Amino acid sequence: MPSSRGESHFFRLPLEVQWMVLRYLDRGNLASFTLACHKSRDIVEPLLYSKVFTKINTHNDTPALVDFLLRRPHVVGFIRSLVLDEFHPVAYRQLMAIEFPNLESITVEQDIELRRWIGDEKRRSLNQLIREQPKLTNLTFWIEVEDEPLFKLEEDDAILFRHRKLQFMRMSHIDFSAFEQLEVDYLWHSKLKLLFVEQCYYTYEAFDRLLSPTAKLQNILISHNNALPFSEKLYPALLSPVRESLRILDLTWRWNIPFEAQGMDFTGFLNLHFLRVPPIYLLGDAYMEVSELPNLIPAKFPPNLKMLLLENIVPRSVRLMNERGVVFPGYPPPGYTLALTLMPRDCQLIKYLITEKANVLPRLKYILMYYMELMEDPSHLYPLAKEYGVTLGPLLSTDYLNPLVEWLDGL
Repeated sequence: MPSSRGESHFFRLPLEVQWMVLRYLDRGNLASFTLACHKSRDIVEPLLYSKVFTKINTHNDTPALVDFLLRRPHVVGFIRSLVLDEFHPVAYRQLMAIEFPNLESITVEQDIELRRWIGDEKRRSLNQLIREQPKLTNLTFWIEVEDEPLFKLEEDDAILFRHRKLQFMRMSHIDFSAFEQLEVDYLWHSKLKLLFVEQCYYTYEAFDRLLSPTAKLQNILISHNNALPFSEKLYPALLSPVRESLRILDLTWRWNIPFEAQGMDFTGFLNLHFLRVPPIYLLGDAYMEVSELPNLIPAKFPPNLKMLLLENIVPRSVRLMNERGVVFPGYPPPGYTLALTLMPRDCQLIKYLITEKANVLPRLKYILMYYMELMEDPSHLYPLAKEYGVTLGPLLSTDYLNPLVEWLDGL
């Protein structure tokens, strides 16, 4: 029969060619193709299961995935990426008790109320079964539940992050302060290059456990909308284990009141090329006095800085009221502006960095300013910046910059 001959011809094609053809099918059609025969199933399953998604409160949630893999263990070897839209405290730990030989990426995101809780004894017993994933390089762990306290991890939960091949780790909206009890080198992250810690609570010692095992970190993001967990002046010492490798440091701190207002000393970070920071945190109270700038800049800034992003010089927390009296946060409607101008201290800082660039920061190429939705464009500064070879520009709250290390090194 023609159809039979067509099928046999397809199965005689090299596997790479079969996959090229099958990639034009959506996941539903691929799943249907697996039902045709054993041969078709063997061809399609590596494609179908290379990236696995779960959906909370459905038959395809994380507990269902665990049950499926226990019934079909051969599928484990096909999975390269897991995208889980919930943190199920039992099922996720059961999932991590399976060794995935080719798993490279895990994303765990929870944005609705956590309704499932387990006791300490059960949590510890499940954690004891968790295995290192031998090829895992990317891990995102994000639990953001509105109007709920930060999700607190216990000391024994550190096993969830203990994968020695990790190169990128993102921890968001969690409390990992209990990690301060860990041994210094417990987490094995000698290959870690990117670390993003967003809206988390931690102690100095807990954060240190993320940094101490690695000497290759190139890119660190630490964001806080509220007060920092400890004094800003301690962060340079905290980051000192990676001062040689660090190229990009993003301190997106939107709380306007520093702990001590003494500033931070990053002069020992010789390879730091990109810095996003509120100037009040970096320079301290003395930054209010223009006469102090010649002393402050060499004492606070990394000497080989190429890109400076001035965070929060126009506070994102500004509140606006429309003509009906409705208050909305600092995202004005199109065309709406308060026509604010730069504060004198910020204007003088920018002017000083531009005109004294050759003496204080000779490699500086870019000065960028957040958040300019509510600000009049400081056009009077652009000719000055051009004259001194600096690119000056405004940034909106929707603008996110995190350049490639290779591009920065080539500047």
